[in-house]
Amino acid sequence: MKQPMNKISFLLLLVFLSSCSFEEKSIESNNNIHNYIFLGHTYQNDSQVDERLADMDFSVYEQIWLGGDICAETTADINTIRHIDEIFDLSSLTTHWSFGNHDIRNGNIQWLTDATGRPSFYATYFNGITLLILNTNFSNGGTYAKAKVNAQYELIKSVCDTIVESSHLILITHHSVWNNVDQIADMNDYANGDLSNLLFSIGPNLNYADGVYPLLKKVVDKGINIIHIAGDFGQKVSNYQYLTSDSIQFIGSGITSNTDYHSKFPTNDSTDVFLVLHHNISERTITWTFEELQ
Repeated sequence: MKQPMNKISFLLLLVFLSSCSFEEKSIESNNNIHNYIFLGHTYQNDSQVDERLADMDFSVYEQIWLGGDICAETTADINTIRHIDEIFDLSSLTTHWSFGNHDIRNGNIQWLTDATGRPSFYATYFNGITLLILNTNFSNGGTYAKAKVNAQYELIKSVCDTIVESSHLILITHHSVWNNVDQIADMNDYANGDLSNLLFSIGPNLNYADGVYPLLKKVVDKGINIIHIAGDFGQKVSNYQYLTSDSIQFIGSGITSNTDYHSKFPTNDSTDVFLVLHHNISERTITWTFEELQ
């Protein structure tokens, strides 16, 4: 792109990329608690979601957020997409999916975007929350999709520059990209894989710590809370929490089914949990619990 994009161009890009219009609006206060569920690393095998999740009643949650690796080989067979859709209603405006490496490593990514009706990264707004669904797999196969990497970064920057009314900005990724932020522990001890060197911008090359985190700190300065949730957990620990000195909250949550494939990991036979966020709109607060998967 020969000329830098102005703010209006950023907003046009934002609308173009998002299947849901990103527009902050004032909301009426109420005392209801709205519950949102987050699920990562959910596969039973190549083509099936964990059977415990398949039997759950998701109607009790206002939003379903999928943190990736929904099946072990999600895009190897179109019937796998149909199976996932039956469980999570992928095209619903209240279901959001950050694709994992197991979701896209067989290609056929269009199956995913066709099923959701949305691109692989976008922004949306509801209940006073701005939600950013991000794609951490543009380097799959070892080659960065430069244009998409940069377009996603411009989306993140545009949201951070223009957000005003939201009580919270919530980022959803599959991979943990947090190493080198604050005094955070080595994510190799927690996440299934550490992608802290993943590039969010190419030319100049910027990873999360150098490119995205400074943008988030400016959002905090506006009085807006930030939560970043990643789903590539479960094989080492099922849940993770870290609050930075800048008051930015990181949460990791993932499931490891008791299968032959997962028997080599230390969490095999341990208690699986999933993440539920509790949103009090009138008080502009979000709390969360890790609940046992039975």
